[in-house]
Amino acid sequence: MRKVFFLSAAMLSMPGITSSQTPDASKGDPPQPTLFEYFYRQNGYIPVLILETDWNRLIDEKLQEEYQPGVLSFSGPDGETVALQVSLRARGNARKQVCFFPPVKIKGDKKQLAGLGIAPGKKLKLVLPCGNGKADAECLLKEALAYQLYEVAYPVHHRTKVIQLEGWEAGDKKYSFHAFFVEDDKEFAERVNGKRIKEEKIRTIDLERDAYVKMSFFQYMIGNTDWSEPNSHNLQILELPGHEKLVPIPYDFDYAGFVDTDYAKPRSSLPIKDVEERLFLGKYVNEDEALACAQYYLSRKEQFLQVCRDFDLLRDKSSRSIQDFMTDFFDMLGDEEKVLQAFVTRPTRRKQD
Repeated sequence: MRKVFFLSAAMLSMPGITSSQTPDASKGDPPQPTLFEYFYRQNGYIPVLILETDWNRLIDEKLQEEYQPGVLSFSGPDGETVALQVSLRARGNARKQVCFFPPVKIKGDKKQLAGLGIAPGKKLKLVLPCGNGKADAECLLKEALAYQLYEVAYPVHHRTKVIQLEGWEAGDKKYSFHAFFVEDDKEFAERVNGKRIKEEKIRTIDLERDAYVKMSFFQYMIGNTDWSEPNSHNLQILELPGHEKLVPIPYDFDYAGFVDTDYAKPRSSLPIKDVEERLFLGKYVNEDEALACAQYYLSRKEQFLQVCRDFDLLRDKSSRSIQDFMTDFFDMLGDEEKVLQAFVTRPTRRKQD
């Protein structure tokens, strides 16, 4: 009989969750957390989860994206082990074609979740390493870190939670690695009181300028060219209260030089040959915008670098490498001429004699 050990549950005093009753909204009780929030709120340690399913089927039939049964086990609100019945399937586009492990979407049993005081109906988006090697593990963690860096860049962002995942099949442990949850698009939009925009073509002029320029700078900072606003590629477009125009929020950073996966290559139409070469893709950026945004990022330099230093899951070599990569970016921002050369895509100043 296999034994399952979990880190102690830090959820006993978590507001809005009990194991025996469901909050009553009519009495003013706090709303039920989603399953993502349940894990996200576990601060100070990395939750250990076990996903038992037919892993061979998940991997071999990932392109079909058909749901299959599974059991997700974790430490519940009362400290007891929860064996949640789930349905899961592969998701994503490029990753499920080039990687051994696909990203996964998970749906929990609604009655079980309700009994735990967890809001049913919301899905989990799980990012797995591309493969089972050390380099794959490092890239997975660097992508999780990239999401955390965007929290410094802009107040509206997707939340993530790194976990330790064990993959079991037929009573045997097959895999063990770090993975991370990304806040589901619908759940994210609801949290920020936003409306998701799914138009076929988004014009740059439709986007809030401040948010767009800061997002574009961020993509440059991490060396990511795998995004595009016209077709909302790797961007979630939101209509937000207090914003006159649409706000673009980036996600999926596995093609960034900061992450440096072995399958990441720049598009052939771009004038770079390696993802670690930075290229700015922001449109219609003038001198004033470029200089102002450079100062914005410089004012947060120590915050960005501290997030990198505090992320202690990476090997020392990887940690030093990403900090050097970030430092090169900030050194460039300190040179006005380099800023103007790299970021201005719509010159407005008159040339001086």
